[in-house]
Amino acid sequence: MTSKELNALLLSEFPEIKDSINKYVELLDGINTGSFLVFEDVFMSYFYSKIDELDYESINKICFFIETTYLLNDEYASNVIYIGILENLKSSDYSDKIAEFLLPNTLKEYKNIKF
Repeated sequence: MTSKELNALLLSEFPEIKDSINKYVELLDGINTGSFLVFEDVFMSYFYSKIDELDYESINKICFFIETTYLLNDEYASNVIYIGILENLKSSDYSDKIAEFLLPNTLKEYKNIKF
């Protein structure tokens, strides 16, 4: 999977962040901007806002997306999920709050992250 494909997948699942992503990537490489950047800088801000809002429906949707993307068995997508999302969450103030929402495979990976 390429950055373009993974970013497009993110946009298809979360059209509500399209404007934020477009604004972020317009001075970079557009839709081809590295997914690590897009996920870490745009998607994680969105995710954290949903946690702050206690928007459980959105949190569950995000966690389902994380799990299904991780399980695509695509090395690039899995790395973006692991490094860009799971490691980011583990090192954040949200670390204690999120474990109950992660699904089995990503929860297992999340619990194994050591800093």
